[in-house]
Amino acid sequence: MREAPTALVSLDALGASGVTVVNETPHGALAVGLSGGEPFAVSNRCRHLGGPLGKGHVADDGCLECPWHSARYDIVTGKMKRGPQGAFKPVAGVVKSTLGKRDLKTYPVEVRDGQIWLKG
Repeated sequence: MREAPTALVSLDALGASGVTVVNETPHGALAVGLSGGEPFAVSNRCRHLGGPLGKGHVADDGCLECPWHSARYDIVTGKMKRGPQGAFKPVAGVVKSTLGKRDLKTYPVEVRDGQIWLKG
């Protein structure tokens, strides 16, 4: 039996970051937002150190960027596109090649009536 669609967040609530955390879903906490006008929903925890992705932002390249160390994820595939930066920059490639093998889980969503909905 399919689950009924679930309203996740109003587009107006996304703000400049383009993403937010939605805690109450059938899948637990999700990072939900818009990238290039397309809605997305992915698991909320960065594969590096568990940073809250829904508190990050959608970068210019359309990827979801972690607020802790700036690792970036493709919101369609869930794959890490760039490893952590800053103090971690020398090991970003190693992190991407090891931890980056664990993709974010992605969820089917759609925009309807000014909100992002999780499809049933």
